[in-house]
Amino acid sequence: MLLDPHLLPPEDFNSLQLSVTERQLTYYRLNPSSYKSATYFDRSGRGRFDSKEASYSICYVGETIEVAFIECFGRQLGIKFVSQEFIRTRNLFLIESLRPFRVVDLFGAGLAQLGIDSRVTCGADYGVSRSWAEAIYHHPQQVDGIRYFSRHDNTRLCCGLFERVKDSLVETNLGNLVDLDLFKLAEILELYGFGTN
Repeated sequence: MLLDPHLLPPEDFNSLQLSVTERQLTYYRLNPSSYKSATYFDRSGRGRFDSKEASYSICYVGETIEVAFIECFGRQLGIKFVSQEFIRTRNLFLIESLRPFRVVDLFGAGLAQLGIDSRVTCGADYGVSRSWAEAIYHHPQQVDGIRYFSRHDNTRLCCGLFERVKDSLVETNLGNLVDLDLFKLAEILELYGFGTN
């Protein structure tokens, strides 16, 4: 059965009350080892929740090391091997929030509250995802970001942090996963069924 096209934000979206939660969390992100910072707020328009009009920038982070790994190394479907040499090209950053962030949950009851379904967070039509993210960003409640389940591991949460939180983040470069913690790396590789050398 084919689904009808997903709805876009209604014209009166700004008059609606968003269901917002406050969370002060620790985040993780894997970045090329040559980068000095992982708190990169993208305005390229390529990501799922990027602004269609380049009216804001967004930083994508994971709430666990596992989801940071699979979002970085598991994006090419069907590839179940990653070399230690390639893992060493990415450094793991610990990113901490200095205050609670007000976020909209795009999962669980949060989907129905907005009148959307999980196609917004894992569907192929990025135009729909970007329209909803843009509407949420510009909503009068001025939330800090959106939380959603990873498309590559739908048991683990990611967050798209809007640029307005930029001065409320502190990051620590932990180095690459091979040198940082081989035991943790082995656990992650086993979890996702990846081989390495």
